[in-house]
Amino acid sequence: MAAPGLDRAAPPRPPLRGGHAAPGTDGPGRTAGAPVLIGRLLRPGLLRYALAFAEQGLTSLLSLGVTLWLIRRGTAEQLGSYVFWANLVLVAGTLVAAFTSVHLYRLPPGPGGRWQSERAILSANLLLAALSGLAAAALVSVLGPPLGIWTAVLLVPGTVLGLHARSLAASRGALGLSAAVSAVAFLAVAAVLAAESALGDPPSVPLLLAANGLAQGLAGAAVILRLAGKGAADFGAGARRRWRAMARRSGWALLAGAANETFTRLYIFLVAAWFGPVALAGLAAAQAMLRPATLLAGAFGAAARAPLAARRHEGDARGFWRLLAIGATGPALVTLLLGAGMALLWPFVAQHVFGGRYEGLDGVVLLWAVVMAISCFWMAGLSALHVLGRLRALAAAETGGALTAAAAMPLLLHLLGPPGALPAIALGGVVQVSLMARGVRRGLAAAGAR
Repeated sequence: MAAPGLDRAAPPRPPLRGGHAAPGTDGPGRTAGAPVLIGRLLRPGLLRYALAFAEQGLTSLLSLGVTLWLIRRGTAEQLGSYVFWANLVLVAGTLVAAFTSVHLYRLPPGPGGRWQSERAILSANLLLAALSGLAAAALVSVLGPPLGIWTAVLLVPGTVLGLHARSLAASRGALGLSAAVSAVAFLAVAAVLAAESALGDPPSVPLLLAANGLAQGLAGAAVILRLAGKGAADFGAGARRRWRAMARRSGWALLAGAANETFTRLYIFLVAAWFGPVALAGLAAAQAMLRPATLLAGAFGAAARAPLAARRHEGDARGFWRLLAIGATGPALVTLLLGAGMALLWPFVAQHVFGGRYEGLDGVVLLWAVVMAISCFWMAGLSALHVLGRLRALAAAETGGALTAAAAMPLLLHLLGPPGALPAIALGGVVQVSLMARGVRRGLAAAGAR
């Protein structure tokens, strides 16, 4: 039964039975030719994966480009300040999405059955985006330099709106529009970097934050208008009833999101508070060259939800696990190989890519490679648990990983300094992935998949 105030989701498809044409056939008893079958199976999946990879790739390239620019032309304080706000805004986006955007994926695919819920979700997101901007202004006034950057007040609400637009587009299957938001932000920040390079000016972190926030906010608004039309936000009594329903259903998603942000980004705030922005800059520099490898796992997470859902509804547990294994193991191996290569080549990277800065970080690069390889399995598990609707299992896994990392991190920071954060994250990641695997097994069993 649908929760009060939200549109009923489309019922799951029953498993295929005899007498119905299976995918890849021309009807009962007639199998399509091999080229036709391969084309039918590959073309939609490859297109989804390519668009998801483009979205993830542009976001990662933006972050990598700014990081390299600040490494070569800026100060360690500037790099640390940028990393601080780039991660803090993602925390805000995750918390807002737990109340709003996450509910888009539960709505039926056709626009007719989801219009009222979409309007209520959008209005709640706009309200929370405005509140996040006010919270950012209060935080800036407290922090002071070098972390207190006033253009973060533009970055935070703009990013929240852009993330909602990307979620709306993905839930409608419009992955091209989702990638367009990332593309606009990438081009805006790239234009700032190009102008600074042409003029010979030093990097300006406030300008970079402003360009990113404004671009995401404007592009996100354009995508929302394209998909939902004018007047799509509903602030009336009906919308407020849906807000209350969403709040009741957001508990597990909020717990999972908060736990994951703690697990993923606790080190940023602990290192910045304990050792300062310069130490945080060293960790960011060691991670920078490994980011391209994680695009494979991120794109899999975005593109595999529909195929995973199909296998779930067909009762194909073996195919479900096979798809998860491919999507997690492949990117993890690429990440480990890239990490080993970067560690071996680090003297060259520090000298020629980083302009003679951040030498002696080869051991930190290897630690990052292990952490990011484990995260590939987390991304696959996240997609699986979302498809199975096991939000309680997801929250338990995220909480277990966060508590493990949070308990281990202070001691390891005391013993090993800033790099000690990484073994703590890896330990929490192992706990997290193990609990996710248990949740997936139980979810498939509950769905009757064999």
